[in-house]
Amino acid sequence: MDIPERKLDYLFNKNIAPDFHNTPRAAQNAQQMKRLGLWDTPEDRELVREHLQQAIQTRNNVVEQFTKTFIDKSGTIGESEIEVRESFLAGASGKFAKVKSSWEVMPDGSRRFVSAELYGG
Repeated sequence: MDIPERKLDYLFNKNIAPDFHNTPRAAQNAQQMKRLGLWDTPEDRELVREHLQQAIQTRNNVVEQFTKTFIDKSGTIGESEIEVRESFLAGASGKFAKVKSSWEVMPDGSRRFVSAELYGG
């Protein structure tokens, strides 16, 4: 499963278009990454990517499922099945963060990474 670099940008608050929704959430994610001792380096991005790939393979961590309705660029109404998974990410600082990652369930049963939020003290 591939997790695009652009999706990781959101977790490290890199090149995020300013808006009322994404800006504060990306800043919160970046603060959590720093608290964990994870920086925007190729090595730490790979660590986060591997964590997310492991989270999708864990069978008992789905905490929410819902259907998202959307309108695509052509004006067609569509639906996506979304599942939210919880995991715990350990950082170089010895601290942990709860990760709530959202995944689109594709027609073939595979998963596509949508986004993630990090929570911690």
